[in-house]
Amino acid sequence: MAQWRELGRHIQALGDIGTILSAMRSLAFIEARRIAEGAQRQQETVAAIRVAIDNLADHYPRSRPRIMPARDVRVLIGSERGLCGDFDERIASRLGTLQGPEPGARIAVGSRLALLLGEGGVAHQAIAGAAVNEDIPGVMSQIVALVQAATQHDHDAISGLVVIHHDEHGDVQHTRILPVPMEPACPCWLAKPLLQLPPRELYGMLIEHYVFASLNALLLASLLAENRRRLNQMNVALDQLHDRIDALDRHRRRARQEAITEEIEIVLLGQRPGGLAG
Repeated sequence: MAQWRELGRHIQALGDIGTILSAMRSLAFIEARRIAEGAQRQQETVAAIRVAIDNLADHYPRSRPRIMPARDVRVLIGSERGLCGDFDERIASRLGTLQGPEPGARIAVGSRLALLLGEGGVAHQAIAGAAVNEDIPGVMSQIVALVQAATQHDHDAISGLVVIHHDEHGDVQHTRILPVPMEPACPCWLAKPLLQLPPRELYGMLIEHYVFASLNALLLASLLAENRRRLNQMNVALDQLHDRIDALDRHRRRARQEAITEEIEIVLLGQRPGGLAG
């Protein structure tokens, strides 16, 4: 009797966990929809700024500084929350495959990634990552502050900025933000733009906007990939939970049937003279 009752309590507890997971899945789905819309708009903003940079450099070649970075500041964007599989492990693995200038400061974005890198003996600076869309502006400001602090003794080094991240499809990428690649990303304007500022000054202003917009876009893409990974993990977990509940329920029904059968046998034995004497 006690066994099937205990199984019933276990099934109820698993059902409560399933309810919580379903609510978390719904929230993750809503958040992913919101992030996807923002990520698309931000990518369009980055593309528009890149058009302006490329055309300014094409029509005013001296506006683009010819500086080769002495080192690269590397920003690694991981996860702040769990239930996203090997999200952070894949970022950490990509770090060892990068080539280019000498690596400078490493900035880990996301508590779980920071912990993973620390366990691997990788020296880095760490900040909390974005848990929701609204956290991104604050995270972006912290990244910029750390990049500036890391390069304050070498003004050329700020030209090297690489971000290791997941794109919106969940693939790990490394994106160079600074220096802006020399190859134009778009066709050149036919007409030479008329400027109200010196070309070099305007170029610097565009680069500043480009850095902020690019970091924003990459943080959004990473958060979108994280939420999609979390959705997949929750779907798998819920499927396994339902299978577990079904198996336990079958076991509970068998145990209850056996308990009932045992009670009937005890009653029948109790009606016999020998059973009554015992």
